[in-house]
Amino acid sequence: MTQKFIPLPLLAKPLNLILKVILLTLCILGVLSSCTCKRNNSVNEKNKVNIKVVRFEKDLFAVNPNNIANEIPKLKSKYGEFFDLFSYKIIQLGSPENPKYPAALKTFITDSYMNFDYNEVMKIFPTVAPLERDLNDAFDRYHQFFPNKKIPKVFTCISGWNQSVITTDTILAIALDKYLGRKNDIYKRLTLDYYMCYAMQKEYILPDCMRDWGYTEFGSKDTVMNVLGNMLYEGKIIYFMKQLLPSLNDSIIFAFSPQQLKWCKSNSAQMWTFLIEHKILFSTEMLTIRKLIYPAPFTNFFTKESPGRAVVWIGYKIVDEYMKHNKNISLPKLMQNSNYQEILRESEYKP
Repeated sequence: MTQKFIPLPLLAKPLNLILKVILLTLCILGVLSSCTCKRNNSVNEKNKVNIKVVRFEKDLFAVNPNNIANEIPKLKSKYGEFFDLFSYKIIQLGSPENPKYPAALKTFITDSYMNFDYNEVMKIFPTVAPLERDLNDAFDRYHQFFPNKKIPKVFTCISGWNQSVITTDTILAIALDKYLGRKNDIYKRLTLDYYMCYAMQKEYILPDCMRDWGYTEFGSKDTVMNVLGNMLYEGKIIYFMKQLLPSLNDSIIFAFSPQQLKWCKSNSAQMWTFLIEHKILFSTEMLTIRKLIYPAPFTNFFTKESPGRAVVWIGYKIVDEYMKHNKNISLPKLMQNSNYQEILRESEYKP
């Protein structure tokens, strides 16, 4: 059978047409893909948190103290639940509905020390824009890990040097007068020990916020809280913080000096051996737990070069090893797990 010869120029036309169709199809697919990406990006943008840090202290110290009874309803209307939190828990004046409350609040805002405190806050924190940006970044990561959990409303205030960060399930309040700088004259006048004001600096606001938010959202559920349970609970909180603040240095996360952090790294094995040999790991004595877990100039059972809460470093390392050995476990699952003996066993921790 003789094949019909088709001249090359006649073949070129259909080929050109086919190529054009292919190119056109690719272009259409590219446009659709671009649209899809834009839609996905817009969804991601919608999912981003939008925290606005509200500066309550400005409004509070701007009120007319001679008209305080009329100013209180305005503050209560504007700040709602936070105003009650501030009154009850932060400055502990009791209910704004109490007839004696206006006089008590007037005393607070006209006190010379409180006004000096406020002026220092305004001098050191003329703006909170960097903090607002950092909180949005951290809570954006938090939202990615825990999409169904609430994002708190954030307020700043002056606590009269009481608490640093105050939280409820919907509010995160930052007492800026606890972050004026560790060498600030105010803290010297209050005769605070150096270890107590070491972390009273701007750079510790963000980790303090995320630590306390972790405490609020993931309270300890272990029915028998021994030393091990406390160590690993604190270790989980540190692990949680490091996931939300990945670029922050460990010395800031732990609130240890670089020398103290180095001490922990160098003495992990000695600390672990001490806890086991002295049968401290499973102790339920509150005094022992306080000596190991609560802030202090150094950890009572170790040398004076150790930081207070040094065992929290071990707690974190155990949790970190546990997560490395269980890559299928998510952060939410970890935070819900209060089986601390299981975490220790599966971590295969060997300092």
